[in-house]
Amino acid sequence: MIQLIFTKDFEWQKKWDEFLINNPKGSHLILTDWLKSFKPYGFDFELGLFLENDKIIGGYGAVIPKFLFFKFYVIPHGLVYESGYEDNFKNHILQVIAHAKTSRNCYIQLSVPKSSNKKISEHVYHPKKVDFLNSIFQPGKLFKYVYSSYGINWVDFNGFKDAEEFLAQLTPKVRRNIRMPYNKEAKVTFVKDAKLIEEGYKVITENAKQANYSVRDFKDFQSTIFNLINKDLAYFINCEVDNVIKASGFYVKSSGYITNITGGVIREKPDIKLGYMLQWEIIKKALENGCKGYNISMGGSKGVQDFKRRFSTETINYENPHYHKVLNKTYFRLFLFFDKNLKPYKANISKILAKLKR
Repeated sequence: MIQLIFTKDFEWQKKWDEFLINNPKGSHLILTDWLKSFKPYGFDFELGLFLENDKIIGGYGAVIPKFLFFKFYVIPHGLVYESGYEDNFKNHILQVIAHAKTSRNCYIQLSVPKSSNKKISEHVYHPKKVDFLNSIFQPGKLFKYVYSSYGINWVDFNGFKDAEEFLAQLTPKVRRNIRMPYNKEAKVTFVKDAKLIEEGYKVITENAKQANYSVRDFKDFQSTIFNLINKDLAYFINCEVDNVIKASGFYVKSSGYITNITGGVIREKPDIKLGYMLQWEIIKKALENGCKGYNISMGGSKGVQDFKRRFSTETINYENPHYHKVLNKTYFRLFLFFDKNLKPYKANISKILAKLKR
């Protein structure tokens, strides 16, 4: 018999992360340290775990935003199961909805990795397998303040035995740009030291300012970075020129691949292509780890998206991944009114949203 528990117990957190790291349908968005990264914004979290003989056979992570007297239940990715247990999805999601309602949430939101693209078939549900969701939820998402899965920007390693083979199929211009910083004696380091990580994050923050987008404040995000790196679930890379950090990037491991979270380069002339160095180093690491691909991440400006495409990416949007259900119509309508009309409140939420989308 399968048992459903809701918990924040430390031992179950460890077991969940161990389950998730190798589950191909998982995501870094539901690692426990990622869920806890919302705490500085006043959000709570919990795990929902499906157990068989005290062994995790499936589950999810939920972010629980709280604003004033409003409370929401957001599952940014999932549900996730061990192979052979996916048929429990329909019954389990009904239990989850009941729990969310009993816990006095006015709204529940679920984002499911769905795609018929064969390249990422092991990482997603085929849409036909989860079409029952359309009879339980409304399509789309009305609560936009928690980043949720909507696709994967996939660098496929199928057919390449090592980094050199992968490099050989890139265009001559990209290969030159990858080699340039090494020829200019730039130094790359996978860092674990807290001070070096903080210095590198300053580069990421400065790059964001120059490009007019927001990233999370380091003080809010540092414990997440440190914890994931210390658990060998993430990498932080610094690139130095003349002993000065000029480029940095942060990457998280989950579900059998690595995901690009954030990065930045100090723009200088001449441009020695340090952005290429960052991506090449993490691609090499992913291949060394035996990953079948690398998620270079969705979104970004047109220039950023053009840059990502140079690494033989395929941008795969999930097929209608978002679902929602209003659990308390009065409270949720009141929230929508506040969100639309109360400018101080809306500005505060928008500020949080801008940071969490990175």
